[in-house]
Amino acid sequence: MAYADLNGTRIAWQQMGSGPDLVLVHGLAASRAFWFAHAMQLREHYTVTLFDLPGHGYSDRPASGYDSLSLGRLLLELMDTLEITEASLVGHSYGGAACIEAAVLAPQRVNGLALLDVRSLRIQPTMRMSDVAQFTPFETEIAADTRVDWSQETQAGVRFLEMAARHRVEGRLSRAGDPVIPFAEGRGALKGAKQWLALLDETDARNGFNLPGATLAQLQQISLPTLLMYADHSRCLTTGEALQRLWPQSRYELIEDAGHFFPMTHAGHVSQSLMNWATDVYPMKAL
Repeated sequence: MAYADLNGTRIAWQQMGSGPDLVLVHGLAASRAFWFAHAMQLREHYTVTLFDLPGHGYSDRPASGYDSLSLGRLLLELMDTLEITEASLVGHSYGGAACIEAAVLAPQRVNGLALLDVRSLRIQPTMRMSDVAQFTPFETEIAADTRVDWSQETQAGVRFLEMAARHRVEGRLSRAGDPVIPFAEGRGALKGAKQWLALLDETDARNGFNLPGATLAQLQQISLPTLLMYADHSRCLTTGEALQRLWPQSRYELIEDAGHFFPMTHAGHVSQSLMNWATDVYPMKAL
């Protein structure tokens, strides 16, 4: 791991492998570790760059700069610092929103986009718990928390992570059997929960997360080898289906019997899909 100073914010990053550049961007309340399993596969053919978003992992927690446009700029600044002239971008969830912004800002520097369960606030301004037909056991636990009126909550993703973190800090350990439970396991679970709450309570991130990014006209101008991967039990499907219509050249994959964290629960499938997409972007790798 190394650090880059980007306009006064220290960003933790690491790089592995050799070949054309891929930059992998994690989502909210995660870290670059989210991508480790995939990076180990991709590094055989590509130079893979991972980093912690501001306020996550080992990166600094500035007071502002958490909207997707600012994070898209930060991504390009990191590429500048690491002397990455151009790259293909892979993003999960909010990390994918940052990748979209980078592609809009500097299309000449982005060779391809892989967006995994990404939501565009321009397409899908609200997200409710009820946007899926059935809750997982852990979602049922969180939904039962009487401190939140979920029927009125229009940004359920961030709020859900907040309540999961508060449960962990309060020592209310989940008994649910979900394959992936935020802040539930590992030595860093409690630290991650406290870090997420500090981000929400001590910065303008909560507001930044709700700012829409690229306009529909800007999105429509994107013309890249694009992979769209979504879970069939995802609250982001509205975005995925709309992007598929905007980008008829894209490859769309619906992961069956999966939720938002399918890059972890279906890692083998996802790694193979990313490898196939990267080969389309850089066809010489197929030789």
